[in-house]
Amino acid sequence: MFHPNPAPAKDRADKPVSQFKERVTHLASRLDVSNDVIGIPTPAMAEVLVRAGNANARAGYVTTLSDTWKFQILPFDSRAAIEAAELIAKIKAEHKSQPWDTWAKVKFDVQITAIARAESATVIYSDDQDIENHGKRLKIPVIRICDLPLPPPEEETQIETGQVGSQGTLTLSPATGSNTAQGTTPAAGKTDAGSDSEPPNGGVVGEKG
Repeated sequence: MFHPNPAPAKDRADKPVSQFKERVTHLASRLDVSNDVIGIPTPAMAEVLVRAGNANARAGYVTTLSDTWKFQILPFDSRAAIEAAELIAKIKAEHKSQPWDTWAKVKFDVQITAIARAESATVIYSDDQDIENHGKRLKIPVIRICDLPLPPPEEETQIETGQVGSQGTLTLSPATGSNTAQGTTPAAGKTDAGSDSEPPNGGVVGEKG
């Protein structure tokens, strides 16, 4: 939602998602009027700030995400560290040939999922396959952009027109154009920093129940 020009989103078959910006914009609109608190894992926040481009933009993002009425910044604390260790152990059990020293540095996607588990998040919004796999291991639903519904069609507006003393109607078609909301974060996707042309998948958003 922060990135002005994200790369097209892909579905699980690696095919482009139709109207992906509109899907994310519709999700943001629904969350905006809901009573749910949106959790922002600090690793996801870090990627958003990295992609901001300059200090002023980063300060603006921090101000927006610091709105405690709607957002809650979720740290990688001791509870999340315990969840991360258990998640890594599960991954290691599935991939026995992987050396343990590979896991010495915990990846951002593991941290994000562990934070969601520690905070009892009810859902993770992420367009990253690794986050989705980790969510399955921890039994946390992960919603990707391809899973988001399209916004409902806009209704036509009728305006009365005609000469004085007479009545008529003028039908207006909905305005066309694309929105600029980007595919996520939030609570959200992989947080390994990529090129600026890619959507910041670290925009993982967790809804707390």
